[in-house]
Amino acid sequence: MYPLAFAKEGEEVVVKRIDAGCGAMQRLASMGINIGSKLKVIRNQNGPVIILTKGCNIAMGKGLAMKIIVEKLHD
Repeated sequence: MYPLAFAKEGEEVVVKRIDAGCGAMQRLASMGINIGSKLKVIRNQNGPVIILTKGCNIAMGKGLAMKIIVEKLHD
């Protein structure tokens, strides 16, 4: 397991843990990101991390992405 901020572009991951406070947890939940959510990393270079979840692209800063602990999906 590792932070979402370390995931490679094109990688599909599942959220295992979120190490954030109440406000950040609510913000992530409002974006559809909860424990068990499947995400695909679209962009993770300079600037925000862009992920695809439930058909929507979402951009988030590296700080927030560091709090989302994920595991690579093994299909």
